[in-house]
Amino acid sequence: MATGSHYNPDTVTTRSADKSIFNFNIANSLGTDCNTKNSRRLSGNWRENLREAQVFSLVAERRRKFQEIINRNNTEAAQVVRPKSSSTRWISPGTPPQLVTEILEIRESMLSLLVKLHQKMSSKQNSLSPSWLEEPDTGRHAHGDGITAIERILTKAATRSCQIKRSIQDICGKVCPPVPPKKNSPSDKKALDKEERRQRARERQQKLLAEFASRQKSFMETAMDVESPETEAAMDLGTSEVMESEVLYDCVICGQSGPSTEDRPTGLVVLLQASSVLGHRCKSKQPKQLPTSDEEHIYHADTCGVAHDVRLTLMQQFFKDSSCLQSISIGWDGGVYVQTCGHTLHIDCHKSYMESLRNDQVLQGFSVDKGEFTCPLCRQFANSVLPCRPGRGTEASGWHTPTNKATCVLVKEVEDLQEKLGLFPTESNLSKEMELVIKDIKNTTQKKYMDYGKNPGSPDNDFLFMYSVARTNLELELVHRGGNLCSGGASAAAKRSCLNQLFHVLAMHMRIYSIDSAYNPWTKLTQIVQRKEADGFDEERPEVPMLFRDVPSLLIIFVLTMPQPLRKERFICVIKMLFNLQFTQALAALSTKLSSEERQALVTSGILKKSARNSEKSFEALLSHVISELSKDKSVYKVNREETTMPSSSVWSPQSIEFSLQQFCLPFLRLSCLLQHHLYGDNLTGCLEEEEFSTLAVCLGLLPSAPQPPSAVHSASCLEWPCNAFDLVIQWCEEVTGLSHMLPEQSLSLLVHDPQWAAPRLLRLPDNYNIIFQYYHRKACTACKKVPKDPALCLVCGAFVCLKGVCCKHQGTCECVLHSQHCGAATGIFLLINASVIIIIRGHRFCLWGSVYLDAHGEEDRDLRRGKPLFLCEERYQVLEQQWVSHTFDHINKRWGPHYNGL
Repeated sequence: MATGSHYNPDTVTTRSADKSIFNFNIANSLGTDCNTKNSRRLSGNWRENLREAQVFSLVAERRRKFQEIINRNNTEAAQVVRPKSSSTRWISPGTPPQLVTEILEIRESMLSLLVKLHQKMSSKQNSLSPSWLEEPDTGRHAHGDGITAIERILTKAATRSCQIKRSIQDICGKVCPPVPPKKNSPSDKKALDKEERRQRARERQQKLLAEFASRQKSFMETAMDVESPETEAAMDLGTSEVMESEVLYDCVICGQSGPSTEDRPTGLVVLLQASSVLGHRCKSKQPKQLPTSDEEHIYHADTCGVAHDVRLTLMQQFFKDSSCLQSISIGWDGGVYVQTCGHTLHIDCHKSYMESLRNDQVLQGFSVDKGEFTCPLCRQFANSVLPCRPGRGTEASGWHTPTNKATCVLVKEVEDLQEKLGLFPTESNLSKEMELVIKDIKNTTQKKYMDYGKNPGSPDNDFLFMYSVARTNLELELVHRGGNLCSGGASAAAKRSCLNQLFHVLAMHMRIYSIDSAYNPWTKLTQIVQRKEADGFDEERPEVPMLFRDVPSLLIIFVLTMPQPLRKERFICVIKMLFNLQFTQALAALSTKLSSEERQALVTSGILKKSARNSEKSFEALLSHVISELSKDKSVYKVNREETTMPSSSVWSPQSIEFSLQQFCLPFLRLSCLLQHHLYGDNLTGCLEEEEFSTLAVCLGLLPSAPQPPSAVHSASCLEWPCNAFDLVIQWCEEVTGLSHMLPEQSLSLLVHDPQWAAPRLLRLPDNYNIIFQYYHRKACTACKKVPKDPALCLVCGAFVCLKGVCCKHQGTCECVLHSQHCGAATGIFLLINASVIIIIRGHRFCLWGSVYLDAHGEEDRDLRRGKPLFLCEERYQVLEQQWVSHTFDHINKRWGPHYNGL
């Protein structure tokens, strides 16, 4: 920089500083000492005054600060020899400044400086990895910026010598500092904390599992040393039936994980509620229409609940009461449904939790005094805890292993198990809690839905109620699955099923009762017995004939009254024997639908089939045999003689007969397969509807597992008789033909019992709300004969009731609450005519559900204030129906309040 006549000190200062900074960066980047050259150039041209010395001092200070910044990130940099500041000494005017050279000891090579410069220019901490030179891309170095030039230089140097290449790789590995942790956003931090908690929970669980495994191993070693021969004989287990590891349950209150034991049992959080959903099923798949004129009516005689009540009443008129209560299930109206959220807790923790709820004064929506609470984890409504039995959730694999025993041997084993007297459970905390759960189940429903026998409170009534609870829950799960098992797997409701624990509690209670061996249905099911002559009035009433009995009810009775756990091969034996009875009932019911000519033709063709080799597995031979035996009593087929004399439009072909037999037996197969699924953990296989019979038969061991087309499957091939089939059928038919004291119509109604029912549906409503309003808002109540101020409609049965009507009050309870107890076992769905909204009554609580009628803009018109036309919203009505069928009103609707019997 040359001096001239136009000297500006500020310009010189700025330009000199910029020049010095630029030269400083170059010197640090390329390792050249340009400080001396700059000092000589400036010393020859600058004027000798104090101002220039101060400018130089300022530049030197800035260079020192930049060097400190570099030294912070470079651990290998040497100590810097700082110059003595000339500004601290007094310099007389006219004395030339003493320039001091700054010496930097860098300890860097050209290669390391190039790597650092590349890192700085690319703004990346790992710009050159150690493996960068393994596969260099020489094509991309033809053109580029400074970064590309440095890469080209390093690549060229690496190709000259292997030692240089290794040096570059070492420098790249040392220069790249560790990447600092990334600052996470609040959402990322939350996700990391959640994952960390899960990891800790898994570690704790693994630690507990290891601890329990070691304890169990030490206990088993001790037990094997002191085990007595009597204990070994009582166990009666083979080497393959080694007890597997116990199921561990997590308590949602204390957080501990462990098995359920006799001293400290663990229970499932459950909701017990009475249900009449099954009782409102009809034969038709189409829902009933809500009457909107005086000419329209709803008939309830064809519902499931009414049909079973009539059937039980008819049986009790002519047969022994104890036999009747073992031949049919109740619970279609007022049955107890058990559902769970899937969370478990210790029984003692639950008691402490309930005590804390009692002390809490800020409670709304449920009553702690009635045992109601919310799950501590998911806040789902519940009112009881179902104890989990110790051991595995399903039977161990040893109980699945078949032993290839003959059918007659298995039949004898089942008979011996049924005659084995049940023992009272030992006194423990687990047995006490099971007794309390049985009391909760009984208190859930009303007394009238439990006492169907002639002696209220008798053991027979208790026995009937217990196995009907199991039947109700199995039937409701089938309804939730769509009425069949074609979907396979587990439904949304079945994923959190508690049926396995429920069966164990019911079995413990039912084992106390024993069936008299003289009247055990298993004997008539598998053997040819001699008929006994009755003497005395009470003994004149015979047992219920086998062809009149409900086969699924017999299955549940057999399973729950035998010692648990039950070997699977014995369970399959029970299924096979009961299928023989179910198939014979299907033949008898089918024979009543045939004309006399068709029956005669089948009898003639069946005689030839009987002489065939596999006649016991031919439906033609068995059907002709059933017709021949039932025809011995002329009154059996006399009832439908008038119908058969008229020309029939339907022609019974072998294919249509086979289809009818399969449809009759399907409900039993579905229930059996579902029961096997919960007891033994067997998977449910999905299939098409036309393949359901064959798929279920294979799952139950009635058919070989080889795949067969639906057209090639015959229901009679599933039969396996314990004795001569034709002799056993004669014994069952003689029980029906020998009923001389019954009218033919009564006998036929018990013989022809279709077990198939459609899915439960609410009433079909008109599209326009004005049709309902115009007919019902001025209609008189059927009870008080007055026009109610607040009329309401039951959407389940169509009953017209008075809301809050004092005129229809009975013993302090208004009509809507009374109707909900009669129609839905304390569950009612009512449409308020003058408000167009729906209210739900559940026990002692109620809530406003909303409206299923909306205007053209999709909005409700509560209390009909706007007066706009309202139309039915099918989506809302389907949601309401689904909540009713799935029993989820308590879980979905949150704004509940007590009604105090005032609705």
